[in-house]
Amino acid sequence: MQDDITLIKKFREGDRRAVEILMENYKGAVNKIARAFYIKGADRDDVVQEGMIALYNAIVTYDLDAKVAFSTYANECVKNRILDCLRSGNRLKNKALSESLPISSVEETDRCSLTPEEIAINAEEADMLKNIIESSLSETERDVLNMFFDGRSYAQISDAIGKNTKYVDNTLQKIRRKIKSQLK
Repeated sequence: MQDDITLIKKFREGDRRAVEILMENYKGAVNKIARAFYIKGADRDDVVQEGMIALYNAIVTYDLDAKVAFSTYANECVKNRILDCLRSGNRLKNKALSESLPISSVEETDRCSLTPEEIAINAEEADMLKNIIESSLSETERDVLNMFFDGRSYAQISDAIGKNTKYVDNTLQKIRRKIKSQLK
């Protein structure tokens, strides 16, 4: 089994299988974190989807020279993304998200505690998400998503693709809808 840093390096060199392996390895952690939140009126899959997007973003943005382990960084990215979604829902007066509550504090995830069935399910879900991203999104949508994962602002993305920020926002919303519809 290859370590996280090696897989991240391979992914950044163009090895798509490396990101699949990382997504598979951490799917259980994302599920565990997602289970820590109750969102009244929302599907747990929505929370998991946001967590998987955050995991991919963590893979893309992780500093290979960082003194923190990738697993710690990834878990924090996932938790922060879910919490940001909850906060965003409160600002937008979204009833389902504004009534959400964390069930308990999320502890560091132990990937070794997964059952063989959970590992198999997680691998399938990671493959499915990767396939959705690669097959359902246009090249422009993938570019916008990658820039978003790189931490670029809507203004920076709009400058890079030559469109306005509303186009960027609409594209990201469209990406979310596509992924969500494919996961149902």
